[in-house]
Amino acid sequence: MKKLIILTVLSLLILSSCTREPANIEADFIDAESGEIYRLANNQAVDFYFYYPENFILDKNAAMISIFINDLEIIENELDGGAVLDVYVNPNLSAYVHSTQENYADASQYWEEYMKPSLSVGFQDIFIESGGDIEIAGISGRKYIYSASLGGKDYKYAQVIFFKDREIYTLTYTAPLSKFDKHLKVLDVVVETFAFK
Repeated sequence: MKKLIILTVLSLLILSSCTREPANIEADFIDAESGEIYRLANNQAVDFYFYYPENFILDKNAAMISIFINDLEIIENELDGGAVLDVYVNPNLSAYVHSTQENYADASQYWEEYMKPSLSVGFQDIFIESGGDIEIAGISGRKYIYSASLGGKDYKYAQVIFFKDREIYTLTYTAPLSKFDKHLKVLDVVVETFAFK
């Protein structure tokens, strides 16, 4: 009898863990107006999913989901001793979630107290172009656009931050300055289609 109860409890736990997957979700869809095709980004490691333009490539699909478009720019980095290292950079977008023990009131406070000081550690010449309210999956958040240099090279970023319970969700679109505007629409698509399971 005890074995039967234990097996029943284990079965219920397994079934309840499967409920994170949305029912009848399309692997891709076609926008009726534009005819553009959008692909699904989804996995068991996260509690969300979203769609992205078909010309982007799914790169990482785990606790962080990352997509990029093959529109590379070669960035030359001069190393000590005069050697030059070519780094290939594609515009990309990453989505991830993490927990915090801190008590941030909202995304704005998180940006001011955590993100801005963190950016100053790794980047130079940081210029915050804009910051404003945004809604994503019915949750209020903040969207920031900024530029910064890394290793002497300039990049531009659009970052959406929002909270659900004690989880911090971050969507970050990154590109070399010359490619930023060309592919920025990917962030709009991800924000519009982002949903929780």
